[in-house]
Amino acid sequence: MAPPAAVDPLTQNGADAAALGNRFLLSAIAFQRSKQLKDGAAARIERHGHKPTYIAVLEVLANTISWSRV
Repeated sequence: MAPPAAVDPLTQNGADAAALGNRFLLSAIAFQRSKQLKDGAAARIERHGHKPTYIAVLEVLANTISWSRV
């Protein structure tokens, strides 16, 4: 029997994108956070060798960054 596949937080059904309102808002916030990470901001979750874009999405889904609609 094959070992169970690792669950990717970006593809699981219970992802917190619904709390943001829609996927476009998730991507817009993650884009801004990705730019911050690329410019040297400290990641708020473990990086484990992932790229800033992936880390930014995980941070948004984990609700570790604050944001507001203006």
